[in-house]
Amino acid sequence: MRILVISIFLLSFCNGFSQKVAKPYVVLVSLDGFRWDYPDIFDTPNLDRLAQNGVKAKSMQPSYPTKTFPNHYSIVTGLYPDHHGIVNNNFYDKEIQKVFTLKTAVKREAHFYGGNPIWNLAEQQGVKTACYYWPGSDTGVKSPSIFKIYDDTVSYESRINTVIDWLSLSESERPHLITLYFDQPDKTGHDFGPLSAENKKTVTEVDAVIGQLMQRLDALPIGKEINLIVLSDHGMASISNDKKVAILDYLQPEWYGYAAVINPIMSLEAKPEYTEAIANALKKVPNIKWYPSAKVPKRLHFGANPRALDFVIEAEEGFSLVYKPDQKVSGGTHGYDNDIQDMQAIFYAKGPNFKIGKKAKSFRNVSVYPLIAEILGLKTETIDGDLAEVKAMLRN
Repeated sequence: MRILVISIFLLSFCNGFSQKVAKPYVVLVSLDGFRWDYPDIFDTPNLDRLAQNGVKAKSMQPSYPTKTFPNHYSIVTGLYPDHHGIVNNNFYDKEIQKVFTLKTAVKREAHFYGGNPIWNLAEQQGVKTACYYWPGSDTGVKSPSIFKIYDDTVSYESRINTVIDWLSLSESERPHLITLYFDQPDKTGHDFGPLSAENKKTVTEVDAVIGQLMQRLDALPIGKEINLIVLSDHGMASISNDKKVAILDYLQPEWYGYAAVINPIMSLEAKPEYTEAIANALKKVPNIKWYPSAKVPKRLHFGANPRALDFVIEAEEGFSLVYKPDQKVSGGTHGYDNDIQDMQAIFYAKGPNFKIGKKAKSFRNVSVYPLIAEILGLKTETIDGDLAEVKAMLRN
């Protein structure tokens, strides 16, 4: 009997030990533009099930500005846009005199991207990674072992199939960190507005995609070893054509060099002799907030990077900032102050490293980086994120 008891104890100890040292898996999924309160407004049974079986944060605070590329890159670097350099979806780098834009291949040029993305941190420490789309993953420098160049024509089902194929590779080839990006419900939110019937339909469809992904992951032989994180980059606010501010109504084109207007935010390069004229003109513009870059509020962690240019201008919530008076706007947008409720994002997670049924407090998106690093056993460098913000989600 004593031998049997000892044998059972040793077997249990060995099993527990093997689970402790085994490298878990992390699948990081982004739903672009999925506002924090959509699950309260629309039917999302699969996200609800994910919350029941894991962790749901009240919300996740995006970094400023609340745009797609800056926030996706903040999530995977643990740095604010001011520190990693992707300060907006479009911006001008005065040092190299080059415009970064999502419309051309320039967005894949590595020199724009600072920081050490989580996939590169993992690769440096012997963990294989793969990205099915993520800003900064397809530059060819500091890239994952496997990556895809963005192509919005690839179906969501095909993306999921590929992720499952990656997780079905031999153990030596299998990535332990995978990112997966879906561009909805952002597109529909922009076109029709966050509370539209069209967006309700899209949110339901995206939720079904998450359900399909969970089912496929759970069916894998390694399903119980996979930590699934589902989050978004920012929220969405309603806008209308009768609430807009046109810059050309107030500023003369000869006063400035480059002007990056990505509704509802703008960065402006002033000609030195017109800096005072611009400041005086901006004082008269209604329904905006504006700052010389050196005086952006500290809580926004923005303005120190030269790519922010000389002035930062932002429309008040619900208003649009456009270049020309005849530009039409409707539906929804994002980019506003990251304290605004409609800009907040979602965070859900489940898996062997997460508590079950945990309701977490709101936290900054830069703290996702140390969370993933902790799960994968990675040593991090100096970042803006803080593991202490999110550690309560994890099992001891």
